[in-house]
Amino acid sequence: MTDHVKAGLEHTRDTFCLKGLLSLLLAMSLSQCSSSSVPEPSAEQPRTVVTTDSEPVAPNRINQLLLMAADAPSPLAEQYTLQASQLALDDGDIDTASAILGGLGDNNAWPISVRTGAGLQRAQLALAQGEAARALIVLNGSPFDRPDELNMEVRRAMMQLRADAFLLMGQALAAAREYTRLASLLGPDQQAGNTDRIWQILSAAPPGSLQAQSALVDSYELRGWMELVNVVISSQNNIEEQVRAVRSWQARWNRHSASTRLPESLAFAIELLNTRPERIALLLPLSDAAGRAVSEGFLAAYYDAEQQEQQVPEITVYDTSNIVDVLPLYRQVADSGVDLIIGPLRKDSVRQLQAQPSLPVPTLALNYGDEGVPNPPNLYQFGLAPEDEIRQAVQLAWQAGHRVAVVMTPAGEEYRRIGETFMNEWQALGGHLVASTGFAGSGSYSDAIRRLLDLDDSEARAARLRTVVPRSNLIFSPRRRQDVDVMFLLATPVEGRQIRPAMGFHFAGDVEVFAMPAIYDGAGIATNRDLNGIVFIDAPWLLTTDPLKQSVATTFSAGSGPVERLRAMGVDSYRLHTRLAQLDNFPGISIQGATGVLTMRDDGSIKRELIPARFDEASIVLLTPATPPP
Repeated sequence: MTDHVKAGLEHTRDTFCLKGLLSLLLAMSLSQCSSSSVPEPSAEQPRTVVTTDSEPVAPNRINQLLLMAADAPSPLAEQYTLQASQLALDDGDIDTASAILGGLGDNNAWPISVRTGAGLQRAQLALAQGEAARALIVLNGSPFDRPDELNMEVRRAMMQLRADAFLLMGQALAAAREYTRLASLLGPDQQAGNTDRIWQILSAAPPGSLQAQSALVDSYELRGWMELVNVVISSQNNIEEQVRAVRSWQARWNRHSASTRLPESLAFAIELLNTRPERIALLLPLSDAAGRAVSEGFLAAYYDAEQQEQQVPEITVYDTSNIVDVLPLYRQVADSGVDLIIGPLRKDSVRQLQAQPSLPVPTLALNYGDEGVPNPPNLYQFGLAPEDEIRQAVQLAWQAGHRVAVVMTPAGEEYRRIGETFMNEWQALGGHLVASTGFAGSGSYSDAIRRLLDLDDSEARAARLRTVVPRSNLIFSPRRRQDVDVMFLLATPVEGRQIRPAMGFHFAGDVEVFAMPAIYDGAGIATNRDLNGIVFIDAPWLLTTDPLKQSVATTFSAGSGPVERLRAMGVDSYRLHTRLAQLDNFPGISIQGATGVLTMRDDGSIKRELIPARFDEASIVLLTPATPPP
């Protein structure tokens, strides 16, 4: 918070105290459908806010508004204060916005415009702080519990904020329901965008999550959307069948809002029929285990499509095993007339492509180059990035109510960077990371846990006491630090089966553990009981039933967890070849992949959303929004 704003707050508080007027209003920002401004005072217009070139504009304006609020009668004072908090939130200064209104309560005597403005601001601030449940409490309370008494602009803002809260909680169907209700408050020029938004939300929902919330389906519109999602997802790997299914849906649901005007990204699928790549080159290091696993998944998806009588491209496979400089081969392949190149797999090879000013052929690299380096046109990147997994694990822990974390990974420079990523993501949400450590292998787990939980300090204090207190009078039990409520863990199943019991031995059995996919090897064996209660995320390929997976296991034999994840990546790399243009042209839309729900970022990289699950004795329980983590 700037000194200017602090000074304004202090002056305002002093003045309010002297006059016996208002305390400062509670801080939150007003979110409107088309405008973020606060309703203008009806009795008196605000004074002109004067700024100077020598001071930051937003803090100075906030300060001026607070000073005017201190001298103004109610409700003018509240309106000035709402404008000040809005400026802070617009500037991304959440702390200032919260402080501005931190001392104010509700007053039923305020005009409805002030009460709704303050309520909408409270909800938006709660969302900015990651507190979706708190936002919904505000939006479900007075005066929003009587929507018929609210004007249209406030109702629109309320519904949009409710939808945002549901999305933050992973409740896609509840969010979509808000947008279907919002449709009646929108003009004709806004309906198309609303339709696209509903489709974007529903199509991006994790597998099974919509069915888990099916009790929310309470209208013709929402029933139609649910069926459209089902027919599209069930046929997403066969574009010809998908187009037929969508046209059949339009005939059955001819009174639905999306019947005459399909979501734009879905309508684009029809164009894909005529623009699919006909010749594809696959560049993989086939002498490497990773390259073989990816090729197995790719070819399995190819032959599965052929067996279903889909139109399949011509595939040429190039072995890059002994190639250090991939550019000569890449240029040779590009000149051969292919429509799409899939690969290379090695990170150094992707960096070489990333350094080019442009690529002559659309290329789906199967790894990621350097972060922060711009990608040339025609370069897309897809892989099993740990950053996506870390980000989702952190969000799950935050949504479960955890705030103070420790991180435990294997020792080493590569894993230290993973620990730093956990720290950055956790702190970005507002969490506290109090310790991070690495373990060197079997036998080092207890030492690592002791370091994380300050047990060594506890025992050191006991040792000092023993020097001054007779041993016969000293009863000692080590005490871990009590503020830690969650551990982020990167470990294999073998390591996890020793780490989890060791936590109980060191008085940390009540600390929740959120683990990376490596903790699961794909087997539901009795030894998983030692992982009981650990929450983790993994690919749908490992956690759900995919008919193609059984075929792959029969052809290539069952693989370990890492092998199966790479096979799933190969499956998705084939299936993406018909969808790259769709993902590129419509940011935010998604497809249900074998590695997760796939969307494309602005830089052309593919982001994955995995499925959360929990070890429950010897089995795995999938966590949907209806069954959140404990």
